[in-house]
Amino acid sequence: MRVFLLTKTPQSERTRLCLRLVAKSPDALVYLAGDGVYNLLDKAEAGKASQSVRTAQAGREDDGRDLAALVPRHRIMACREDLEARSVSADGKATVPADFYENLVDDMMREGNRIFTF
Repeated sequence: MRVFLLTKTPQSERTRLCLRLVAKSPDALVYLAGDGVYNLLDKAEAGKASQSVRTAQAGREDDGRDLAALVPRHRIMACREDLEARSVSADGKATVPADFYENLVDDMMREGNRIFTF
């Protein structure tokens, strides 16, 4: 399994790289923390949340697909505290575990898992 920890906004070049790798990983498990929770927003919401609509759209121009289109809901984990701090709702696009960091560490420590951080 490949575990991705994404902490960057949708307009970040690191996020674009992460999404390209996730698209090519059938066993991807994505953890969203910090500003990474903004990746749960659709394009219109991301434009409102960011400083510039043009910048937010540039983060999605690679293939037009967002995270929810690449990975099933049960394979996207979002940090509850970061969602609340940024007024972002998972809206069925991600699982919000009670203990996000405990789950992350468990998945990182499993034998055979590869970890990628962005």
